[in-house]
Amino acid sequence: MAIPNQRSMRHDLIAGVLTSQIAGLMMAGAMMVVFTILGKGPLYPVQVIGSLVFGDAALVGFHLPAFLTGLVLHQAVASLLWGLVFALIANKLQPRHALVALAIGLAVGVVSELLDVGLIVPAVMNARFGHNIWAENVPRFWGWVAHLVFGVSFVVFPWVRNRLFRNSPV
Repeated sequence: MAIPNQRSMRHDLIAGVLTSQIAGLMMAGAMMVVFTILGKGPLYPVQVIGSLVFGDAALVGFHLPAFLTGLVLHQAVASLLWGLVFALIANKLQPRHALVALAIGLAVGVVSELLDVGLIVPAVMNARFGHNIWAENVPRFWGWVAHLVFGVSFVVFPWVRNRLFRNSPV
């Protein structure tokens, strides 16, 4: 029947989006710790994301517009987009166990690193500023770690979906 499947898709999309926001915050938290240890400060990685709009000026001291832009780009664009991708896959595979959600999440984390950091960000940075500000300021290893943390965080998807729709028939 079409209505239960539509409801299930709606539930998966809502749970996927909420889970992606949790995952994005976990990823940001991991990077904040790393950059604090590296001596740049906890807000620096968000400003690096904001440098997509503000260029090198984003990294001079604390740049509030770059920080806010970075936060929006990270949570409301990237995390949201990858959460929708996760939800579409989850709707097909119906992960009821954390290990299946973990596997899907890791795949999404790897693909997001490859596409976002490997293709999109360098193209935008080089076209706008003539150099890749991200690559110059975020060690490749830590970028991979952050995206894997993002992917691993999707392990909570079945729990989020069950908590949101506990009494729902689908």
